[in-house]
Order: sequence, then structure tokens, then C-alpha cells
Amino acid sequence: MDTISWQTARPEETPELREITAALDAFHEWLAEHDHMERGQLISEALDVLTGDAHDDVADFEAVLAVEFEEFFPLDRAYLNALAGDSELVCIAEENASVRRTWVETGSVTDHVSFSESRRGDSETPSTRTAATAAYFAEETSPADPETGSVSVLAADSSDEQLAEIANEIEALVAQQDWSYDDIAVATKQSGSAVTDVIEAFERSGIPTESTTVTGFGDDPAIRELLAVVRYLAADDDDDDVPEYGPDLDAERLDRAAEMDGLEDALRWWATESGLKERIAQRASPLDARTQFGNVKRAFRMAEFLEDTEFVDGTWASLAEMLERAHEYAPQQNQTSATDLDGGVRVDHLQAIKNESFRTVFLVNLVDSEYPGDPFLSRLFPTERVASMPDYPGVTQLDSREVDATFPTTSTASGRPFAQYHTEHARRRLAVGAGVASERLYCCLYEFEDTALEERAQASRFLTAAYDDLPWVTEADDPAITSERAAEEYLLSRVDDALAEVNRANSQDVTVSLDEVEAELGEIQELLEQSGARGEELRKALRARVELATGEVRR
Repeated sequence: MDTISWQTARPEETPELREITAALDAFHEWLAEHDHMERGQLISEALDVLTGDAHDDVADFEAVLAVEFEEFFPLDRAYLNALAGDSELVCIAEENASVRRTWVETGSVTDHVSFSESRRGDSETPSTRTAATAAYFAEETSPADPETGSVSVLAADSSDEQLAEIANEIEALVAQQDWSYDDIAVATKQSGSAVTDVIEAFERSGIPTESTTVTGFGDDPAIRELLAVVRYLAADDDDDDVPEYGPDLDAERLDRAAEMDGLEDALRWWATESGLKERIAQRASPLDARTQFGNVKRAFRMAEFLEDTEFVDGTWASLAEMLERAHEYAPQQNQTSATDLDGGVRVDHLQAIKNESFRTVFLVNLVDSEYPGDPFLSRLFPTERVASMPDYPGVTQLDSREVDATFPTTSTASGRPFAQYHTEHARRRLAVGAGVASERLYCCLYEFEDTALEERAQASRFLTAAYDDLPWVTEADDPAITSERAAEEYLLSRVDDALAEVNRANSQDVTVSLDEVEAELGEIQELLEQSGARGEELRKALRARVELATGEVRR
């Protein structure tokens, strides 16, 4: 429904999509009857006003300049045309750079519009190796070596170790005099959990982060606590089945809140008296704390809305139902470019950082299962069902000519246009990410999947081709140990590696020098003896690691 709201698509052929559209229309009608509007209707409603007979001039201007025109949806273009009116309209688009629009429309944006005049800017030779790599991913061209900048392949055994290697490399960069965390970005292919997993790994390593992907209403502990309060206040006095949900609540404070006039005032009083603000600040990172404060304000606005509106009862029961629905159906993460950023390593999906610039960019998970991976358009239907829908509000029905008109690259031998299209679209995302880096680009991957069988992960076909065609794409140097966490992880992993080598010698025709292993572990022990109380803690961790590996103790 949300996808359809933002587009001009009106599915008529696919039965399931017709049902969804009918439900969406009924929802919009219900909102209109109560003087409300869904956010996805804003552009279409504004377009209707601009193209109607009775409207005043929106603004006094002589020209409209539209940037990033390559990403404008059909509805965006219609609104822009109506807004400009008789004024001069100038649109600037970047070739071979569309990610958002090409998810729903094939070809170049200039294939769908006509201008009285068009001009193509001269393409400059890439001035850095990062820009040249971006051009290679976007256009499959191999420019001459610019000899400035660096592009490195950073490989690790597992996805978790990949993040640890990235964290260690970041610490090495910011240890230099003229570097800061704000100079660095880490980009994932998708938003949601892919971003939050990286943020959590960095927070454990002590690296500050910022992101437009934040904790959503559906997974906010502060909202869960407010929901428990509202459920308690909504329960009848003679109802024995009072919901037990969330933390222990002060009954005396809740009884006092129930006696107050007004839902919003009572909820605000309870949040203040219970110390909710202080607890949010204590238990959450700065980014999540700010987000949770915003979610709590949203809960206050819900209470205010119930008190002010006439078509819903302003009772605790109504607020409980409203808050429960919002909590149940809201996403666990919200993605919004309106999030205030306050410094740190930028962690986001590729599309969110498209038009920004960072001195260093880490592209994570460059394995074939991710780039290109399998096409994914909707959780509502299987991919094969979506691919057969001619009126789905996304790119499904294709022929080879449309693939060629949209992407100049050829990265797959598949004869199926649908698979070809989404493979090239994944490559386009890599081009966008590489273009954000101004000095250093790290292509990060791992060798084994995190499964019981530890299947080997294949490097992305795009990265493999770049490694063969671009001489400046080289393996990253073994990172120096630059943080206490990295030192601890090396220390513990070295014991694991030594035990694994000895065990391997028992089953395979390999030779292991026990003298070298003993000498290295002896050096570690000597270092720990000189490290005081911290060394003694690590010595205990080492001893536990050995006992666990040899089977003396079990989890």
C-alpha cells in the first residue's frame, strides 16, 4: 500500500494487487472523511491542486532548478511540471547513477520526458582511484590509473570478524593526526538490521556512530514501558485480568495518574515522576536516546490527538488500543533522512549516502550472495509471483532491450531479463558506494558463512572482475593492532588457532612446531605478567578458553 501511494501505478490485471488497491482507496476515503491525509498522498493531492482551476500561485519565482533528476518518479516529474508552470525549468541528472527510480522504472530518465533544450556535460577523467573504481562499476570502463587514492580488499574469516577488522582499521585511521570519525562511512546494501548490526558491533568496540537508521516505534523499550502504564490505566477496577506487561510499575504513582484530568497531562506527569527521561539517557546510546525521546513525544501526541478529536473516544482504553496497534505494526527500524546526526562514523545503506562524500568508505559484505544476491521486491509475495505481475509497482516484466537501455554493464550470463536487470541494479549500488569515497575505498568480505556447516562464501562477481581489470585494487595490508579490544581478540584467537593446528596435525598430514607454539604462548604469558590486574583477567580468560577447547569444561 505504501509503495502504491507514492506512485502513479494503478494495478488492474493482478487480482491480489486490485484487492490491495481497493483497501488503500477505502483507507484514503476514511481519512478524508475525518480531515486527515496519509503522507503518501501529499504529492498526488498537491498535484491535483496545482492542475485544478481554482488555485493561487504557490510561490513567486522565475525558475525552478531540480537536482538529482535521475531519481524522480513519474509522480515526482508530474508534480514538478505543474509546480514550474510557465517558469523556466532546469533539471540536472547524473548518467548511470539512478538507484531509486530504476527500481520502479526502466531506461534513462530522459527516455520518459522531453525538454526544449538538452545539454550533456563533458565527462572528466576520474581524478582518483576511488572515482575510477566507481566508473568501472557503473559503466564497465577501465580508465587509466589516476595514481592517487587507494582501493583495498579487506577479507576476514567470518562476517563478525569482518566488522572487527573494519573497526580496527578505523581506529588506525583516526589515530593519524588529521583524521576524525566524521571522515569515515560504512555502507551496507540494505537498510534495517544490516545497518543496526554494524552499529551495535561498533558500539561494542567503542567507536561512535551516526546513522539515519534508528530504533523504531516497534522496538523501543521506552514505548513498551508507556504501553504497560496505559494498559494498567485502561483496565477496569473490577477486572481481575489486569495485563502484566513490561516492567514493575509503582501502583501508588499509577493511581495518582488515573485521578488526573486529561490523558496527555497524566502520561507526561507519569513519565516525569518515574524518571523515564533519566533512564533512557542512562541505558541508550546518544543516537538511540534521541530517537526514544522522539518516540515518547509521539506517544504524547497520540494522547493529545484523542483528547482533541471528536470521532474517537478520549479514554485510556482508546489510547491503549491506539498505542498497541502502533507498537505492533510499526517497523523495528525507521529510515529517514530527517534524522539529526551528531558525529561519528556514518553507518547507512548505500542509497542514503549517495550524494555525500567521505574520505574513507567501507563497503561491507561483498560476497556473491549479497552482490548481486537474489532479487527481492516484497515480503508479501514470493519473488517468482512478483516477477509474473505485469502491473506490480516495480520492475518485473522485462525484455533484453530494456535491460540494455537501463544499464551499460553486462555482469551475468543469465538469459533471463528479470535476473539480468536486478543483477545490474546491484552492481549500480556498488558504483554509488564507491563514488562516495574521496581518498580510500575498502571492499570488505568474508570467507565462510555463519552456519553450522560453515559454507565457503564466494567473493562478489563484481569485485572479482574489478580485481582482474583494475591494477590498483589490491589486498589490504595486515592491520596493526591499534586498540585494546583488537589486542584482546588477537590474544584469544591465537590460542584457538594454536589448538586447531595441533588438532589438525592428528588428522591430516601436516607438521606443527610445538616449540614455536610454546614460545609464542610463553611471550603472551610474560606480557600478561607485566600488565597488572588487567593481565590477570586476561590470563583467566585464556585459561577458560583452553579448558573449553580441550573439553575440560562445557557450556
